[in-house]
Amino acid sequence: MAVNDTLEPIELDDAQLERQRVVLLEKRDRILGMMRSAEQNSDPDELRVADEMDLSSVGYDQAFEYRLRDRDATLIKKIDKAIRRIDAGAYNYCEECEAVIGAQRLIARPETDLCIQCKEKQEHVEKMYEKRRQRMTSFEA
Repeated sequence: MAVNDTLEPIELDDAQLERQRVVLLEKRDRILGMMRSAEQNSDPDELRVADEMDLSSVGYDQAFEYRLRDRDATLIKKIDKAIRRIDAGAYNYCEECEAVIGAQRLIARPETDLCIQCKEKQEHVEKMYEKRRQRMTSFEA
């Protein structure tokens, strides 16, 4: 494999795009399977527990499970969006700046829709809001 001497990202070819579609579909199926399994394994009688400590533990576990399901549902949406982007011929391009998203990034994170520079900007903004939120909550305490 030749090293790319330029800093330009390498685009995926048609065969690689089709492979990405397969990877995305497999990932989607795996997540849906885990969601179904978790739903089938949940016990509605779990809330009928002996004491307050058990009830608290069950409540925490359920809240955690709901957060995981929500995260999985969000990931499913991103995967579906990535598949639509492949179909539309836009998979290789950043939704923010329209630059090419490098093949290495797409292979590492197939559901991404941002180039690395735009993702870093987004994370920087999120960190600023998180710091602001932490300052606001510390004043309220």
